[in-house]
Amino acid sequence: MYIAIEWTSAAFRALLLNDKTVLGEKKSARGTTRVTNDTFEAALREELGDWLEKTEMILFSGMITSRNGWIESPFAPVPAGPADLAAQAVTHHVEGLPPLVFLPGIAQTTPLPDVMRGEEMSLFGLTETEGLFVLPGPHAKWVTMEGGHISAITTYMSGEILDLLKKDSLVSRLIPATYEERPDAFRRGVLTACEQGVLPGRILARIFSARSLVLFDELGPEEIADYLAGLMIGAEIAEALGEGKSGKISIVGHTPLAGRYKTALELFGAEANLVTPDIAAGFRRVASRQGDAARAIEEAKIASGGI
Repeated sequence: MYIAIEWTSAAFRALLLNDKTVLGEKKSARGTTRVTNDTFEAALREELGDWLEKTEMILFSGMITSRNGWIESPFAPVPAGPADLAAQAVTHHVEGLPPLVFLPGIAQTTPLPDVMRGEEMSLFGLTETEGLFVLPGPHAKWVTMEGGHISAITTYMSGEILDLLKKDSLVSRLIPATYEERPDAFRRGVLTACEQGVLPGRILARIFSARSLVLFDELGPEEIADYLAGLMIGAEIAEALGEGKSGKISIVGHTPLAGRYKTALELFGAEANLVTPDIAAGFRRVASRQGDAARAIEEAKIASGGI
């Protein structure tokens, strides 16, 4: 048995696994940002409890493997698959604990650097690992997979920018304190972002319409939040599809936000479907290569006369 941990900046999730089954799960809101003074070992022991007596290895993925986490692991360059993560993992030893294996993130370096840490487990756990995948969130990832390998990554900060607009901007002052979902306003925002050949400018020229439409009684204050959401997600899709991406697009997850991406993509005329992430399967695929990687390293040391 082994433990697989997805430790992000906002949450902790551990799975007790064998080769076929999830034997247990532990969750908490103790993300890496809530661990003070780098006391990650103490936090790990508290979260896992008696699981530590049952396991031969602990795999880590997510921000815990970053320079702001516990042990920094490298980035595996694209194209990268489960075997690449296993080969470049960093093993850390702590007395009284099984080997701690910190898995790499994945990076591309051109035309600009882009990275992910943790999201790859959801992708490697999918049954279909070919095509274009969207992982919605504050920093949405658009990922191309080929032959089970991640070959391209583009991160869009649409969600974070949307939150800033709704909290502290000229437009935010018009948004009521109470919120009720307005699907029509969301669709209107998406279509406004979509109309590239009709309206001047792009997203920077269109955000102000969330205010100007209200001034002319063409948008209600209660519609602003969803209209802005449609604008931002629509602008993200317009950029992504403008890069020549085509064919079926898979949206990872079944959250309300994933549903919004599906709605928006369909308004753009794209074929979109929701797929269920399975990080346990992703960790298993890496773990199955972990032993192979360790043996290869030892064989290389022996062949070179190392110890």
